[in-house]
Amino acid sequence: MKLKILGSAAAEGWPGLFCECATCAEARRLGGRNIRRRTAYLLDESLLVDFGPDAYWQSVEFGVDLLKVDDILFTHSHADHLNPLELSWRRKGYSQVERTLRVHGNAHVLGRIRRETATPDEKLRLTMQELHSGATFAVGPWTVTAFAAQHASPEEDALNYALHKDGRTIFVGNDTGWWPDSSWEQATPFRFDLAILECTYGMLNPDARSHHLGVASTVAFRDELRRRGCLGDASRVIVNHFSHNGGANHDALREWFAPHGLEVAYDGLEIEL
Repeated sequence: MKLKILGSAAAEGWPGLFCECATCAEARRLGGRNIRRRTAYLLDESLLVDFGPDAYWQSVEFGVDLLKVDDILFTHSHADHLNPLELSWRRKGYSQVERTLRVHGNAHVLGRIRRETATPDEKLRLTMQELHSGATFAVGPWTVTAFAAQHASPEEDALNYALHKDGRTIFVGNDTGWWPDSSWEQATPFRFDLAILECTYGMLNPDARSHHLGVASTVAFRDELRRRGCLGDASRVIVNHFSHNGGANHDALREWFAPHGLEVAYDGLEIEL
């Protein structure tokens, strides 16, 4: 089982597109792991988690063969995680497409795709599966469980995911504040070999628990997973989804998290389980 991190930034990317802050200036100067595309993941070449505005750049930069991708699993409908325009190029006249692509997401995700592509599903060669928190379902060879994230509007069922295959389980937990009790209870029976936790607010608001987490609340989230038995001694925990407003570039984040035993993600990081 392989996971590749295609992006590790929050909504604006890093450096922010027009941002003049000192953190973005430093990222432009240093380059390397300080350049962060919008958050997305590739699992075993055939499954994408999220497909945002950097999808083309990511596919070229990291050698993602989209002709091998069978499924896209969306966390929620925000523009940094879902770019319906890129899916519209599947229609006749723009691309020659024979393979069907399966798309999985909440009602807001599917609604945005249908509205903004303005093309029937069959003409895009898409099939749509609506997802709900608390459910377990099949996505190709994966068994996926959706957890209610504390994110987005109350009307949208934003989701975190546990993905199980070949005896291994990966947790993708970006874009959430502190979980509701229902998600904590749902997670308790799980054992994650790899957990990806979010840290959007970084050092700007270290104890944040609403909609996103900061450095301290990310550690607390990890500790709660550990307390519930969801993480073992061999489990890897990687922190991801950073905003430049958090005020710390890659090395500063690594220095902060190292004593807590958490790894800091960067674009192109590959994990094999």
